[in-house]
Amino acid sequence: MAGGPAGGEVATWLERHGIHNVRLVVVDLHGVPRAKLITAAHFPQVAERGHPWALPLLAVDIWQGLAPDEREMGVETGFGNGVARPDLATLRLLPWTRGTAHVVADVFTKAGDEAPTSRSALRRVLADAGSMGYRPVLGSELEFYLYRPDPERQGFGPLFGLQSWFSEHALALTQEFLEDLHACVERIGLPVYETFNEHGSGQFEINLAPGSGLGAVDDVVLLKVAVKEVAMRHGLRATFMAKPVNGGSAPPSGYHLHQALSTAGGASAFGDAAAADGLSAVGRAYVGGHLAHAAGVTGVAAPTVTAYKRYVPGTWAPVRAAWAIDNRTALVRAIPAGEDTRVENRLGSSDANPYLLAAAMVAAGLDGVRRGIDPGPPATLNVLEDERYPALPATLIEGVEAFAADTVLMEAIGADLSRTLVRCLRNDWRRFHAHVTDWEIREYRELL
Repeated sequence: MAGGPAGGEVATWLERHGIHNVRLVVVDLHGVPRAKLITAAHFPQVAERGHPWALPLLAVDIWQGLAPDEREMGVETGFGNGVARPDLATLRLLPWTRGTAHVVADVFTKAGDEAPTSRSALRRVLADAGSMGYRPVLGSELEFYLYRPDPERQGFGPLFGLQSWFSEHALALTQEFLEDLHACVERIGLPVYETFNEHGSGQFEINLAPGSGLGAVDDVVLLKVAVKEVAMRHGLRATFMAKPVNGGSAPPSGYHLHQALSTAGGASAFGDAAAADGLSAVGRAYVGGHLAHAAGVTGVAAPTVTAYKRYVPGTWAPVRAAWAIDNRTALVRAIPAGEDTRVENRLGSSDANPYLLAAAMVAAGLDGVRRGIDPGPPATLNVLEDERYPALPATLIEGVEAFAADTVLMEAIGADLSRTLVRCLRNDWRRFHAHVTDWEIREYRELL
C-alpha cells in the first residue's frame, strides 16, 4: 500500500480503503508524532487547504514547555496558528485500527513560509546533496525494548532474559507480536527485512531496507508507530528510550544509520575496488566529514539525558571519533562492497529524532566531500580504549554545546530550528540538573 493518492483522488482513496478518520501528524523536536484526528468527510478539504497547527508546538519539550529564552516560536507568535499541509505521499491505512489512516504534514506560517521543523531540515539537506550531484541512500537499524507493564518490576517486565540473546527461543516467546507486526508493516509497504532479539532482556532490533529521499525517514517514523501500537494490541509496551530501566540486563538501545551516496546516473559514489580500503575518494571524504563533526552530531544523535548511558565501553556504542573497516567498536564502520559500499554511523541513540539524525549525518558527510577532508588511516582492534582518538561528548549538555559550536551543522539544519533545538535541550539539562534523583536519595539521605 505504498504511496498515497493524488490531490483530486483523496475522497475516492479514503472510501476505497474504508477510512473513517485520518491522523494528521507533525513530528516534533524529539521525533514524537503529534497528531490531530480528522474525519474522513473533512480530510479532502484539509488535503487542499491545510489545517490549523499551533506554531509554538514546534518548539516545546516533551511536557509542552517552552525554554525560558524561546521567543521567536513562543510569545512573538502570539501563540497563534500556522497551517499543517499533509504530504499525501505519506498517507497510509493503519491496518491495526478499524479504519484510521496516518499522514505526515509540513507546517507553514500564515504568510506561506515553511516553518522550522525536523522534516523540513532533512528536505533542505537532501536538496543540498542533489545540488552536488548526489542522492543519499539511507538504511535504518533501530533497537527497542518490548515489555509487560509490570507494576512489581518498575513497570518493566521483559519477556525473556539475557541468556536468550539472538535465539529462536526469544522469537517463539514473542511470536504472536512479531507475526502481527510483520503482517501490518507489509500491508503498509514498509520495507522491513529483518527483526531479531538483541543482547538485552526484551530488546529487539528491526531493520529497514535502504531507501532515498524523505520517504526513507518517513518510513522510520511510521515503523516506530507500528511497533508501539501493535505491542499495545498484545497487552505489551515498546519503548525506544535508550535505557528504560536500571541494571545490566538492559543495555542501551541505538539507532545505526547506514549511508551511501549515489551519482545522478545511479552508480555508487563510495566504492572503489582499486583502493586499498575499498573506498573512493568521495567515500573517504564523507567519512572525514563524520569525524570532523562527530562532537556536534552527538548533540542531535543523543538528544536526551538517558541517551548518554550508551557512551561507555561495553555497550556496543562508540566513545571515540574514529573510523574502521567492518569494526563495530568505531564510530564510523565502513563496509566496502563494490556498488553496495556504505558507511554505518553507530552514534545514534534509539531516541533520536530520525529526521534530525539523518540531516545532521548527511550534512556532516557532504561537508567532508566539499572540503575533501582526509579521515586518515582506518583504526584497528578495539577503538573504544584507544586514547589516540578524541572522546565524544559524555553528557547532554556537552553534546548540545558541541552542536551549538558547529556552525556548519547549525547552518545545514537551519538557523531557526537549530536555535530552538539548542534552547530546548539546554533547558532539559537545567531541569535535570535541578532534580534530586532516586540514586542520590538512596545514597545520601539516611546517613548524612
